Amino acid sequence: MPMQKASTLRGERMAAGFGVVVCCGLLMLAVPRFIASLYALYPESALKQTDKNLSPEIYEKSISHLNQALAWYDKAEYWQSQALLYLSLLNTSTLQPLEKRQELLKQAHASIIQGLELSPVDPYAWFRLAAVGKMLKLPSEKIINALRLSFYAGRVEPELLMPRLSFSFDYYNEFNEEMQGLWQKQIPVVWTFQAAKLVEFVALHPQSKPLVEEAFAYSPDDWKKFSLDLEIFIQKNP
Repeated sequence: MPMQKASTLRGERMAAGFGVVVCCGLLMLAVPRFIASLYALYPESALKQTDKNLSPEIYEKSISHLNQALAWYDKAEYWQSQALLYLSLLNTSTLQPLEKRQELLKQAHASIIQGLELSPVDPYAWFRLAAVGKMLKLPSEKIINALRLSFYAGRVEPELLMPRLSFSFDYYNEFNEEMQGLWQKQIPVVWTFQAAKLVEFVALHPQSKPLVEEAFAYSPDDWKKFSLDLEIFIQKNP
């Protein structure tokens, strides 16, 4: 009987010890994330106020705080936020020296890539990478590849549809058959969510009209409605 009690006691101690180890492990994982989230509070607040023409000092302080956050916890969201802050800092003044502007673009580009390495299924980040790549005058192959991955990561993103369609049209003649198909498949989606913007886009880029017609090949009613809307828009905006 005493031996049985001793055995039970040892089992309880082992279970308790295992529980302590698990709790310590969870605590070790939670603490860095918690500290990182505290550092990220200031940048998050700044990003919510980018429409208020914040001072360069606020963006620089936000970037510094995010560097501290990333030192504690390597998170894709922090990298993408840092890229947005670099771009916001770039836009605070058009009088910045070219070298400074190029450096900010390169830092934004690097931050986007770091974030995508952690979380590659991000259509907005891939599109942002393409846009920054264009500003850096990178080879069109890199820009087109980023666009391709943006299409695959999120084909139905209402806020991204029209900006991406318009931006990528500049590269349409360089697209391979796969990319041309991806671009055209966006047309019915844009028509569903942002019909007026699609009409305006084609009115401003008449060379895109045959591509839109081809995209509506299996939707004659949609093509008829689109053509009518386009004609009305052109008459109202000669």
